[in-house]
Amino acid sequence: MNRPVSVVAVVLVVLCVAGLGVPTAMAGTGATSDPSPYAQSTAPTETQSQPAIAQSQDFDQTTFEITVHQNGSATWTIRHERRFEGENASKEQDAFEEFAEEFESEETDLYQRFVNSSKAMAASGAEQTDREMEATNFRRSARVEEQLGTTHGIVEMSFTWEGFARVDDGTVTVGDVFEDLYIADDQVIEVEAGDGLTFDRVDPEADAQYAGNSLENTDTVRWSGEQQFLDGQPRTVFVRDGVAEGSTVTWQLAAAGLLALAVIVGAVWYHRRRTDDDGDGPTPDAVAEPDDSEASASSAPAAAAATAGAAERDADDEPSVQETQSEPDPLTDEELLTDEDRVVKLIRENGGRMKQVNIVEETGWSKSKVSMLLSDMEEDGTISKLRVGRENIISLDGFEPEATKSPFEE
Repeated sequence: MNRPVSVVAVVLVVLCVAGLGVPTAMAGTGATSDPSPYAQSTAPTETQSQPAIAQSQDFDQTTFEITVHQNGSATWTIRHERRFEGENASKEQDAFEEFAEEFESEETDLYQRFVNSSKAMAASGAEQTDREMEATNFRRSARVEEQLGTTHGIVEMSFTWEGFARVDDGTVTVGDVFEDLYIADDQVIEVEAGDGLTFDRVDPEADAQYAGNSLENTDTVRWSGEQQFLDGQPRTVFVRDGVAEGSTVTWQLAAAGLLALAVIVGAVWYHRRRTDDDGDGPTPDAVAEPDDSEASASSAPAAAAATAGAAERDADDEPSVQETQSEPDPLTDEELLTDEDRVVKLIRENGGRMKQVNIVEETGWSKSKVSMLLSDMEEDGTISKLRVGRENIISLDGFEPEATKSPFEE
């Protein structure tokens, strides 16, 4: 028997739009009082009839991208991909492009279901974990891309889940909102470390996939293929850069530096005080024997030598004080740029307009990040976006190409 899901269960919804089956992956709240024909928390048993969820052939792969941030929020992006190949590839692509145009210009039922389910997930997660949560900043996009010589239809929907992860001293932990999580054989979960975060450990570790030989050096961990997770999994623990270990080390170094500075300043003060005491007035011997000219003559050079030596030591000590007060290297102009500034600078360096796919290649960012960033910049009027064939042309003001012809056509 399948257990009810009290927090989050990934499900697949199949909707037909413009003759093309377009499913969307979303999370259900698991509320048993309001059964949905689209919701299923675990794999179907042999006694269950074939639900619509099982018919996922309309898309070849669905990926749940979860980018976790230092404050515990996460950017969720649901990404669907469909390859157009075979004798009907052209017709399928035309139907998808028609759907994509409607999907981006209107709030379709597909998108509205995604918004409602995301808000319900956050509300259920807040009740389960006793943390404040909210689903905000909803985005959507649909496009056609060329990947390794094959044409793909891409549908993406995203939102920000505030309070998604638990934040402790120096660590950010994902997993306490998951219960009875199930993914099908054509689904993938990807957890990405946001800025300032480093992977520390993941569960289940045996099934985790990532690039490189070290978990600490990777940016993304993924789980793919049909599998049922245990409660609280997939679980990911991040270390916040400069907080968990770095903050303690930095404080210790600063304290040691201040202590060294105090010792040096105290030594300099002591030298000067002793020199002043040695040079003030005659010595006891000189008072007792004021007429002894030889003693007076011999003591004068000695006092002069002592004063000169003290001055030399003071001069040698001064650079050590300055060395403890060295300033950090200033930030470069490139490090001060925002993501929007980097994109504008890159487009300007390429003549005022670029293909969106080239921006992805030049920045090294993920396609979803670039797509959402460009959508925000277009809303702000920073850039303009023009669909030419299967490409998006991104232009700065005054560099827009003619809508009827691509400026990149050979």
